[in-house]
Amino acid sequence: MNTDETERLVRALTVEDREAIGLLDLQVLARENAGRRSPETEPIKGVLQSVRRWEILIRRIEEGWRRQDYYMVYEYLNDLTYRNAIEEFLGAMRAGTRTKIARCVGRLDARFRAVTYEDGGAELSRYWRPLAEGREVRWWWTRRPIDLPSGW
Repeated sequence: MNTDETERLVRALTVEDREAIGLLDLQVLARENAGRRSPETEPIKGVLQSVRRWEILIRRIEEGWRRQDYYMVYEYLNDLTYRNAIEEFLGAMRAGTRTKIARCVGRLDARFRAVTYEDGGAELSRYWRPLAEGREVRWWWTRRPIDLPSGW
C-alpha cells in the first residue's frame, strides 16, 4: 500500500533524526519484548512504523475500504492505537525531529478529519471501554469514518 507522506518524511530525515528515532525504537522494542519467549528484532509500534500504519488506515478510509473485503471494528481500534503511539513519540523527541514528524502527522491528521466525523465517541464507545468510561478523550477516538466498512 502506498505511503507517500511517510516516504517523504523518511527522505527528509537527517542522520541525527534517524539516530533519535532509533533510540526511541529500541526503548519500544525492549517494552514489547518483555516476557516474550522469542524476542523480536524490530518494534511493532516503532516511530516510523506507527506513522506508516496511521497513513495506511487513512488511505483505506479514503479509498472507501475497497481493498478490504472485511474490516472489523477491532482492527480499526487497533489501528487507532498507532496514533496513540505517535503522540507519545512526539512528546519524547528532540525539537528538530519532532517538528518534521509533527508536520507529516499534521497532514495525515487533516486527511483523517476529512474522511471521518466527530460523534463524541458514540460509535467507538460501544467497542472501546476506555472511551465509554471517559478515560479516552483524544480527538481521533471521538471520530468515526463517514462510511463504515463491511464487517464493522
